[in-house]
Amino acid sequence: MYYALICGFSAASAVLLTVMGFKIMQILQLSSYRVRGLFEWLKSTKADYVIRYFSVAFFSVVCMLVYTGCFGAVKYAAVRYLGLLFYFLSIVIFVCVTAKQKKKTPLKITRRIVRLSILSAIIFCGASFGLFMLGERTLLKNNIRYSLVGLLPLFVPLIILLAYYILFPFETLNNLHYEVKARKKLANNKELIKIGITGSYGKTTAKNILAAMLEEKFHVLYSPASYNTPLGIAKVVNNELKEEHNVFIAEMGARYKGDIARLTKLVAPSMGIITAVGRQHLATFGSEEAIRATKYELVEGLPENGTAFFSADNEGAKQMFERTRVEKVLAGGAEHEGVSVSYSDVEFGQFGTAFTLSHCGQSERAVTKLLGRHIPSVVSLCAAVALKLGVSLGKIVSAVEKLQPVEHRLQLIQNGEVTVIDDAYNSNTEGAKNALEVLKAFDGTRIVITPGLVEMGDGEEEANKVLGGEVFGCADYAFFVGSRAAALKSGALNAGMSEEKIEVCSSLDEAVKKSSEIAGKKTILFENDLPDNLN
Repeated sequence: MYYALICGFSAASAVLLTVMGFKIMQILQLSSYRVRGLFEWLKSTKADYVIRYFSVAFFSVVCMLVYTGCFGAVKYAAVRYLGLLFYFLSIVIFVCVTAKQKKKTPLKITRRIVRLSILSAIIFCGASFGLFMLGERTLLKNNIRYSLVGLLPLFVPLIILLAYYILFPFETLNNLHYEVKARKKLANNKELIKIGITGSYGKTTAKNILAAMLEEKFHVLYSPASYNTPLGIAKVVNNELKEEHNVFIAEMGARYKGDIARLTKLVAPSMGIITAVGRQHLATFGSEEAIRATKYELVEGLPENGTAFFSADNEGAKQMFERTRVEKVLAGGAEHEGVSVSYSDVEFGQFGTAFTLSHCGQSERAVTKLLGRHIPSVVSLCAAVALKLGVSLGKIVSAVEKLQPVEHRLQLIQNGEVTVIDDAYNSNTEGAKNALEVLKAFDGTRIVITPGLVEMGDGEEEANKVLGGEVFGCADYAFFVGSRAAALKSGALNAGMSEEKIEVCSSLDEAVKKSSEIAGKKTILFENDLPDNLN
């Protein structure tokens, strides 16, 4: 009976400790299961969660030591073990409080997370049982007993990491299995046109625009949302690619050198598109040179008869164009020699964006619901690919006119007198500047809510000061959120914005609440909304 009781306590402890570790699992998941991302999160949050774990452990141990010191020698087990309630109650309170906290990207219960949770629970159960027994075997057992188990919340991150490393070889082989399966499936479809899209920004927009254009002629499969990792793309190919598909478009994301090379090997595209090269994810890449080299891995992976497409509106992409030896196409910008598709006469406002698209002396006026000065450039780049594959300029323009805004990417939401421009998915220097320019074109009181730019490396503070300066003249009020608010405010003040029109907020909810107090017709731009692994 005694051992059954200890085993029951250990199992309950293991379950609760595993749930406590969900935050660590969430950050690992958001970091593409790279431990480096977890350590960067701990550093950026000043180990806030470790302090919380320590608080739970400290409260539990102190309360249980006091209780066992008073009742540890009582012969009735029901009384002796009642002190465990302090331990379980403190963890339950911790779990309930953290569960109520708003999460921008909640933990997805994938098979990998289930495996990680089960192994973590087994380790927690063994550790709990060991500490229970250790306390019972000491000379001071009447004063200590089960109190040692209260130390376990301190070790939650370490045990989650231990389980992660134990499973790592299996997970690596498992992912490789799915990638190999997808690679074979793509290779066996000899007639399939495979297109890879990468860039520091604009990938998802380009993917959606290109898919719409090519659907005028082909049966197209493309990776949904931001499925731009090897496992994400492999999942799409293995589950959704059918014989009737003529074209497969793969969005390729990267945070580390070699990421695009791996994706290119998986997809083996015959066409590659470089949307832009910037400083996005500079913190993980380490240098701008590493960013350029990584993006260029797509071009290097093309076959000899492949074609590479580059934006004429981005300096980094143009530099890549110059060094490329396979067939190459430059698109965007004003019409001039060497540019396949160009645009002119751009207008944008609440209706969307209008511009003239030109190719080989032929021009068509295009109007789309998509917002932003960057839209004509992305459309031109995608049009160059569609034209290469035999879609007429008229059908391209028709497809553009039917495009719907992508969620959280300059998405327009109307609610009475309040207009929301939702550009909360992510942000970069060019994208933020473009979003502010869009805001400037709207009527009424113009408001921007932003936590600023992230993963910019050593230049992050300066980049946010510049962004703060660009807010002045485009917005009447600015609500800066989080740890980068000081740099944003400094930039806005230096540019001439009145301090009365600037609010520094600790959270997005606070910024939204304060902005709602501004009466009358207004337009609110949500520029960037940081995921939970970035502070």
